[in-house]
Amino acid sequence: MRAGPDRLFGAGWFVFGAAVLAAAWGMDRLEARSVNPWSAPGLLPGLLGVLMMFFGAALFLRRTAPQGAADAPVAALWRTALALVLCIGFAAVLVGHGLPFWLAAAAFLFVAVTAFRWLDREPGAGAGLGRLALESAVIAIVASGAISLLFQEVFLVRLP
Repeated sequence: MRAGPDRLFGAGWFVFGAAVLAAAWGMDRLEARSVNPWSAPGLLPGLLGVLMMFFGAALFLRRTAPQGAADAPVAALWRTALALVLCIGFAAVLVGHGLPFWLAAAAFLFVAVTAFRWLDREPGAGAGLGRLALESAVIAIVASGAISLLFQEVFLVRLP
């Protein structure tokens, strides 16, 4: 196993997931108000914390990268920075500032999916930007609708 960025990021995600799980466990379950346990405020964050721990452990325990991946740490750093900028932009700019959640989520997903798929394309591949954009738009619309329905109908959360 390597002692490189994957192990560091994996350990970081595991610790962050454990902190999220601990905070979710400490949230009020609202038993005094007869709230259904499946709609308790800490349920979803707790599940997300467990998933972060799982995937952090998987990243930490992952075997070495294949040959020719020498530039992977630099590329991973740029991809991580792009993901952070997109996520912070979504949370700070799009959500809660007039757009309905489903539209804000669709816009964010479209930009994120298009950007990361563009970065993942083969170096000599043809332009194909139109097809990539169309496929990304379909993914964004379907995912945004599914996320909105899940939160509103299953978790009973009113979205902005």
